[in-house]
Amino acid sequence: MRVRKEEKRLEIIAIAAGLFDELGYERTSMSAISARVGGSKATLYGYFSSKEDLLRAVLNHDVNEEADRLLHEFLAEKDLRSGLVRLGISYLSRHQSRAASIRTVANQPIAREFYETALRPAWQRLADRFALMMKEGRLNFADPWTTAMHWKGLTEWDLLERHLLFAKDASDPNDIVTAATAAADAFLKVYAAVPEPQGATL
Repeated sequence: MRVRKEEKRLEIIAIAAGLFDELGYERTSMSAISARVGGSKATLYGYFSSKEDLLRAVLNHDVNEEADRLLHEFLAEKDLRSGLVRLGISYLSRHQSRAASIRTVANQPIAREFYETALRPAWQRLADRFALMMKEGRLNFADPWTTAMHWKGLTEWDLLERHLLFAKDASDPNDIVTAATAAADAFLKVYAAVPEPQGATL
């Protein structure tokens, strides 16, 4: 019973996420979500007490799932530079596709809560991975959180602002690869403890 209930909850989250992207958060009603789910509004409220509560669940699920995927891709590469480049490409591609969600959250009361309970813990996972690499002698010792934020800042370049402000198509694959590669090289110049051995694995 618990498994079926969780499956239904995840189904509702997926449908709501699709509608938020399609119509925008403000124009998506609980009635529209319940119609797409195929049940009564009472059933929907049995899982989520409000649209804001549902938005919170959508965002938390999205961030956690994305953090898992990005770390997996990072660690799948054979060396640190390749891992950082791949991580950067995946992060930029996904982050820009969720620009509308960022704008939505920024205008909602749950913005601070979202950062503290979902976004920051996701970045902490990258910081923890960097901390492990410092212990292994692969990165210079530094504050792991600062290190993760330096990587984030280098990678985002001006692409996030371009996309948020509709200044240019920031999802150009060539721009994304260029930004991710330049970020990886700059990051390693500062933080790489020793040159990566040929064929070294993450």
